[in-house]
Amino acid sequence: MVQHNLQGTTTAGAEFARKFCNHLAELRLQPGIHHRIERLIKEFSEVHPNLRGSYLSRHVDPKYFEEGVYGWEAGVRPKLHALALSGDHLHEFVAFSNGFRRSSTPLETISSVEEVWLEAAPDSPFTYTASLTHSFPSVTLLYAPEPEGQDAASLFIDRIKYLRGM
Repeated sequence: MVQHNLQGTTTAGAEFARKFCNHLAELRLQPGIHHRIERLIKEFSEVHPNLRGSYLSRHVDPKYFEEGVYGWEAGVRPKLHALALSGDHLHEFVAFSNGFRRSSTPLETISSVEEVWLEAAPDSPFTYTASLTHSFPSVTLLYAPEPEGQDAASLFIDRIKYLRGM
């Protein structure tokens, strides 16, 4: 279901849900997990039709899976990472082989933003990472090892810094 406003144009929330659900197919999840995630994302888009910004990536920072809480498959199989700005909150979604993680944090809790461009080897492409440190013990991570995702990640971080007055 695509959500439209009174003029018939698609809302930012509906477009975010459409893109996320289209990429979700690449994870080859069990049908039950796939449909549940799809339903949760569509519900999110209905509650938050007017996003201030969004970011979607096939890459998830490996640190999210270091503790082993999600099982070994989560770290090695395809993943999907998305962030959305709605009102004064940052919403995060991570879909992986055997689950789905979502969280919501007030933007005011972002106390610092660190961006790192790292060249792993001479003449190899840069890897971009951004860390959003919160005022409580938590960090939101963006990981973009490929050039096409780096611009989107950097623009999304610029939007957060603008909204936070950084």
